[in-house]
Amino acid sequence: ALMNVPSIFVWTHDSVALGEDGPTHQPIEQLATLRATPDMCVFRPADANETIAGWRVALARNELPTALVLSRQALPVLDPERYPLADAARGGYVLEGDPDPDVVLIGTGAEVHLALAARGLLRDRGVSSRVVSLPSWELFEEQPESYRNDVLPPEIEARVSVEAAATLGWERYVGLRGAVIGLDRFGASAPGTTALEHLGFTPERVAGEAERVLQAASIPSGGQRGESES
Repeated sequence: ALMNVPSIFVWTHDSVALGEDGPTHQPIEQLATLRATPDMCVFRPADANETIAGWRVALARNELPTALVLSRQALPVLDPERYPLADAARGGYVLEGDPDPDVVLIGTGAEVHLALAARGLLRDRGVSSRVVSLPSWELFEEQPESYRNDVLPPEIEARVSVEAAATLGWERYVGLRGAVIGLDRFGASAPGTTALEHLGFTPERVAGEAERVLQAASIPSGGQRGESES
């Protein structure tokens, strides 16, 4: 990064889903460290299609390095006919959502799938929502302000981010009224799915945090922003 060398770094076995090797081998600090490195573009894809987008970004960066951060566990492949995956190269985009959502769920990597599952739970509870995939903060910040506001409308203060890593920095996207689901502790030695559940990375928790921030913002579940509860 200091020498403007267009290197491509690939990190695998991301986060606590690594499993039984335990917390010494479960990187929870690397995303914050890489994002703090000047001129480094960090890309944490949610599936194979977002990974392709990340590779294309990396190959096009002729003077700066890129870090691709991949999950170890098998992840569902998002359907390109259903989701606007071409927008992944912009660093952040609306993956799925209602026209006028009460709450925005923001995820990266494997946790995007948690956000999608949580959206289903919220829909069943009468809460409208939007899921934003944010694979690269750096690329997203390079987009015009109008685009960023379309993805994360400033008037929607009820936001929840979910990323199985240190929470440092997420306040810029969730704001003062939002919630950050992350890891500010070391992991645990257990099968990947067990470790994730033990550490609170479940659709139920994401949906619960969404309802909590909605209540804190005095937005009735299933209602419109600005209404008061009767």
